[in-house]
Amino acid sequence: MTVWHLDPDAIRRYSQGAAPPELAASAEAHLMSCAACRDVLSSHVDARRAATIWHEVVDRVDAPRRSGLERMLARLGVAETTARLVAATPTLRAPWLLAVAGVLALAAWAAQADERLLRVFLVVAPLGPLAGVAVAFAGRLDPTREIGLAAPYSGLRLLLIRTAAVLAVTVPIVAAAGFALPGSNWPAAALLLPTAGLTCAALALTARMTPVAAIGVVATAWVLLTAPITIAGHLDLAFGVGAQIFWLAVAIGGGTWLAVTRNTFTIKLGRSA
Repeated sequence: MTVWHLDPDAIRRYSQGAAPPELAASAEAHLMSCAACRDVLSSHVDARRAATIWHEVVDRVDAPRRSGLERMLARLGVAETTARLVAATPTLRAPWLLAVAGVLALAAWAAQADERLLRVFLVVAPLGPLAGVAVAFAGRLDPTREIGLAAPYSGLRLLLIRTAAVLAVTVPIVAAAGFALPGSNWPAAALLLPTAGLTCAALALTARMTPVAAIGVVATAWVLLTAPITIAGHLDLAFGVGAQIFWLAVAIGGGTWLAVTRNTFTIKLGRSA
């Protein structure tokens, strides 16, 4: 039984939000079991304001407003559930996109001052879209991870939807940075097939490991393979016709593998595809 009550000054300070943390915690614990103190507290609360706040909370929970991206996708014919999953992708949010654009813009600016930095840019640029896909499936960075896993989609479909959404935004950023490089615009085109090949290879590897781990393996292999060649100045060897054909073959091979194994493909997202 409750044998004590909050004093009037404590109730007043709590109702005004002026109570220190220890007093607020004690008051909340007491109010849960003391109807008399709750009645006293109600006299310090603006009933009209409390009702307005409550209605706003109910309205937000029961009828959440669609974001601008969701509305745009809906106009393009995308299903509402799919549009919501895409809009919740962490790497489609403004801070991440601005960070990617800023890093690539800085790299493009630096490449104009030193040709050696152009070579570094060519190695790093394809990693931007890959990083975006990795972050889209990083559990700690995705507040909707559990909701996405509970959605009526196979793991593979969820992977492809989010990957396509990330690439649709990040690849144009990479291409724009390529066009900003000095000289001809060949780097913008030269980066497209490697990006596609790396992405398809990572998707194919998700049958064996998580998306984040798969992307880490592919990104590491890319850097180890191309960095020594590119930095040494052998750009034709790393991004020439032969290399472009190789990355096209990797992209086609990865896509074909996903298509052929789609019915038995198991993706490590917390459930089977």
